[in-house]
Amino acid sequence: MKPYHHVLIIAMLVFLIILLYGDGFGAIPFLLSALYLISICVKELRHFKKSKRL
Repeated sequence: MKPYHHVLIIAMLVFLIILLYGDGFGAIPFLLSALYLISICVKELRHFKKSKRL
């Protein structure tokens, strides 16, 4: 993904947190952001493992 895609997704998640937190649904955007960060972490770990192999 391009860097601006990441910025756009994070901005959208922050907006959802602000919008839904007062209504008691703040856990939904936090769960989505956790899944997003886990997917980025897994992607980077796979890339790191491939780069270590020679």
